[in-house]
Amino acid sequence: MKLYYAPGACSLAAHIILNEINVDFDLERVDLKTHTTEKGHDYYAINPKGYVPALEINPGLVLTENVAILPFLAQHDPKQDLIPPSGLGRAKVLEWLGYINAELHDAYAVFFSGQLTDAEKEKAYKEVDRLLKYIDDYLADWDCEYLVDDNFGPADAYLFVVTNWSNHIGHDLTPYTHIVALRNKVAARQSVQIAMRDEGLIP
Repeated sequence: MKLYYAPGACSLAAHIILNEINVDFDLERVDLKTHTTEKGHDYYAINPKGYVPALEINPGLVLTENVAILPFLAQHDPKQDLIPPSGLGRAKVLEWLGYINAELHDAYAVFFSGQLTDAEKEKAYKEVDRLLKYIDDYLADWDCEYLVDDNFGPADAYLFVVTNWSNHIGHDLTPYTHIVALRNKVAARQSVQIAMRDEGLIP
């Protein structure tokens, strides 16, 4: 398999899960401004949508969208604890992936779409905070270690990656103590450390 990625982008979640399942895979960096890969390929020819991640499963067979890629990868976990195989547990993973993708990811993405006025920034920060409060309140009442159960999974990886963008938009995560605690657990995982080093995000 090959993962097309941009450093620190949402493709980092797939990079983390690839490390978790301990399979051989290749990485190819994408310049999202020029839409060319580090090997000089036209990225639109690989993924006509133009954004990351894209997972090449076999030559010519490419899967896109985190809500599809992350469960696909997680089901290859040899320990069978990244994602439940069926039933309500699996549905809860998909529910969280949908929420993070459609709501939280989009709320952060506003900050990367162009220059914002002060009023637009204030509105965008409020939307991010509204969504984070929902997650933090959920975690406050949740007895398990991670978003779905006591096992780390793709929703936790995706939440970690998206909330990491707070570092780049001048947003303070510290009021969300339960999210911060979850992030700290995720950040300590070897799969996360390796992925972030490979993408040049940490020394």
